[in-house]
Amino acid sequence: MRSCLGFSIPRLRGYCVRITWSGFTLGYSSRMGAGRWQVDQLVEDLILLGQRGLPRAEYFGEVAGRLRRVVDCDVTCWHTLDPQTRLVTSDAAQELIDAGVFTPENISDAGASILASEYFINDVNRFAGLAARRVPVGILSQVTNGKPECSARYRDLLAPRGIPFELRAAFVSRGRCWGAVHIARRDDKPDFTAEDANVLARITGAIAEGLRTTLRLDAARHPGERAAPGLVVLGANNDVELITPPAHEMLAAMRNPSQAAIDETPPQALLALAAFTRRNSEDPERPDAIAVPTPSGWITLHASLPAGGPVGKVAIVLERTPSPQSTAIRLEAHGVTPREREIATLLAQGLTNPEIATRLVLSPYTVQDHIKSLFEKTGVSSRRELVARVFLDEYLPQLAQGAPLTSTGSFIQGASELE
Repeated sequence: MRSCLGFSIPRLRGYCVRITWSGFTLGYSSRMGAGRWQVDQLVEDLILLGQRGLPRAEYFGEVAGRLRRVVDCDVTCWHTLDPQTRLVTSDAAQELIDAGVFTPENISDAGASILASEYFINDVNRFAGLAARRVPVGILSQVTNGKPECSARYRDLLAPRGIPFELRAAFVSRGRCWGAVHIARRDDKPDFTAEDANVLARITGAIAEGLRTTLRLDAARHPGERAAPGLVVLGANNDVELITPPAHEMLAAMRNPSQAAIDETPPQALLALAAFTRRNSEDPERPDAIAVPTPSGWITLHASLPAGGPVGKVAIVLERTPSPQSTAIRLEAHGVTPREREIATLLAQGLTNPEIATRLVLSPYTVQDHIKSLFEKTGVSSRRELVARVFLDEYLPQLAQGAPLTSTGSFIQGASELE
C-alpha cells in the first residue's frame, strides 16, 4: 500500500493504516476480520451450549437466538433427522406461528407440503441432499440460478406466505446428519448472501454436536419407555442426586463383582468421567464419550453439564451399544434381504445408483437388480413410492404424534404402542 506522502507501508490483514502529521496509527477496521472473530466466539458459545443437554425445544430456541447475531432472519424452523435414513423425525415450527406466517390450524398442512418437497417430488435444497454435500448449506435463489419459482416449495409455501428468501442447512457430525434448519426472510428484506451461507456453514458442526447431546438426554428423560438409556446426575461431591430405573441395571453391571449387591457407590468409570468433564468442560476437543466393557456387553457413557445447575453437577447418560432401529430394519416385514435393506436406507438418503454402487462396492448392475427386487417385494414401482410407502406407513404417524426418539436419533421402536 502506498501512502499520500510517497512512501510504502506494508498492508496488514484486517488492519488499515491512518496517516497523520505526527506519524501513523494502526486501527482494526476490516469488517471481514471483525465478522470472523464474532463467528469464532459464536462457535465456542454453541459448543458450551451443546454440553448443557437442554431439552430439544429449549435448545433450538437458544440456538435460534444466537444465530441471529450473525445471520439476520425473520423466522426459522428446526428439525431432527434420523441419522441412519436422513428422514425427518420432528420439527420445531413455533416461530412460524409466532410470526404470523402460519396459524395453529394450517401449520400441519404446511408441514405436509414440506415433507412432500423432501421426499415425494423433485425439489432443490432437500435436507438429505444438503447432508451429503461437503458444505451442507444452500440458498434457494442460488441453486435455482435466480429462478426460485422452479421450486415447488417456493411456489406452494414460501412466496404465498411472504417469506420468499430461504437459507437451509443440515447439521452433520462424523458423517451422520442429526438435524436441519430452514431460515427465511420476508419479501421486504434482501435475499441471503454467500457470506450468510459461509457463516452458517461455520456453525453447523457445533449445532450437530449439541443436538446429539440433547437427543441423549431427551431419551433418558423418558425412563419408562422401551430402549431408553439410563440417566445419573452427580452432585459436586459425587453424591447421586438422580438416577432413573434403566440406570440401576447398567450401574450394577459396571461395578466390581466384589461390591455388595446393595452398594450404590457410583462405579469408578462414572466418577472418572465426571471429574474429567468438570475439569475440561470448556475444551471442545475433549472426548465425546467413553465405552465400558461389562460381562453383559459394552455400555457407553456420555457426560454433560446440566443447564442452570450448581457448579460441579454432572449428568451422565448410560446406554448399551444400540442395535440400529431404522426404516431399513422395518422393511424386514416385507421379506427383503439384509443387502436390500441397506440399499433401501441409501435410497431414502437420496443417493443415485452409481453412488450406492460406490458406497457398497458393488457393480451398478447388481445395485439395479437389488432395487428391482425391493420394488417387487414392497409393491411399488419407483424410488419415490418406496420412500413414501416406508415413510408414510412407519414415520409419518409417529412424526404427527410427536413420538419419542432414541439417543441415536431414530424413533423408539414400537413407540406408538407405548402411548
